[in-house]
Amino acid sequence: MNYREALNYIEEKGKVGITPGLTRIIELLKRLGDPQDKVPAIHIAGTNGKGSIMAYIEETLILSGLKVGRYISPAIFDYRERWKINKEEVSEEDVARTVTFISKAIEEMVNEGMECPSSFEIETAAAFYMFKENDCDIMLIECGMGGKGDATNVMKHKVVDILASVSLDHMEYLGNTIEEITKEKLGIVKKNDMLVTYPLIPEVEKAVENYMVDHEFRWRKAESDALYVIKSDLDGSTFFYRGMEYAISMLGSYQIYNAVCAIEAVQAYNRYALKNGEIEISYETLKEGLLKSSWPGRFSVIRKAPYVIVDGAHNPDAWAKLKESFELYFPAKKAIFVAGVFRDKDFDKMIDILGPYMKRCYTVTAPGIRGLPAEDLAKYMANKSIDSKACANANQALSCAIEAAGSRGVVVVTGSLSYIGQFVTMEIAKG
Repeated sequence: MNYREALNYIEEKGKVGITPGLTRIIELLKRLGDPQDKVPAIHIAGTNGKGSIMAYIEETLILSGLKVGRYISPAIFDYRERWKINKEEVSEEDVARTVTFISKAIEEMVNEGMECPSSFEIETAAAFYMFKENDCDIMLIECGMGGKGDATNVMKHKVVDILASVSLDHMEYLGNTIEEITKEKLGIVKKNDMLVTYPLIPEVEKAVENYMVDHEFRWRKAESDALYVIKSDLDGSTFFYRGMEYAISMLGSYQIYNAVCAIEAVQAYNRYALKNGEIEISYETLKEGLLKSSWPGRFSVIRKAPYVIVDGAHNPDAWAKLKESFELYFPAKKAIFVAGVFRDKDFDKMIDILGPYMKRCYTVTAPGIRGLPAEDLAKYMANKSIDSKACANANQALSCAIEAAGSRGVVVVTGSLSYIGQFVTMEIAKG
């Protein structure tokens, strides 16, 4: 296969759909030589903030001299963004070669009467295989939507597990309460693992405590009580955590909490390094790593005059965090919004959260069959007394929003990570 044929192959397997269970991915990986067990891993689950936490850790590990593989989903700009080694996308040739190799194993499985792996399972297997083949020192693996039944939950050699912020999402698969969803996501934690948690709300903390009753693991908490914020504005944030000073460039009130979670994860890595004769990461390296980190699509300022903020918030909890950040940086203001959402999200509640901050909203259709039509979203907005207009495409929506905002206004683009990359790309192209 060439690269295009490899993408077509994975897309075709996407028609398999989502089927619970790890049987297929375990069998596939076995036929590939179990690459998931050849590279030490940091495994992260959660609803929101996984990518940002990974970005902080990734930058820090690279600065310490390690070769770092990183696997995420979905991608924002380019398909190969799923797989990066030291922040560089793997080559098209690597993807084509890997998928060709994997396809042969899948063909054998199907011929033997086994179920065909899904596209996400293929992408996950490709990550493990490419990181092993490229001699990575460590890999950062992001769960899909779940935990216990997630295709990434197959690694034996883990340095640390991370639980990011947890909220209600994908309830048809994960559970109907915060406690049930937390339990599902904690399924990545195995006996004797080290778990690091984002500053927790009481329901999540209780769920972790309950999970500990029947599972033996160590627990390291990021504590909001150990945090003191010095300043937080559109230039970034500076804070003390456990008596040490740090600064971050990523914007959003929640990014400070993602950063302290990353700090705890790096400290957990240092315990692993000390035990295994590896070099520990210094405070100076950690401090530099946090400051240098970036993560596109999370309260990213892509333009000024007017300010254009891009945030891939896609569920009520993420919209609540976006609201907090907007209030922090633009107090007593309203903005022109551009929004596109998936029909299976609680967009009615999402609109209630951010509606009071919308001077006007230009709606777009999020991609794929899950995308709610722009016209339907505009009607929902109008029913809640929000001035709204459906747009044919992203270019039209952004142009209209910028014109409506004027040079002193604010534009906020949000609703889903799946489409915001095109807004960033348009602004970069304009220079």
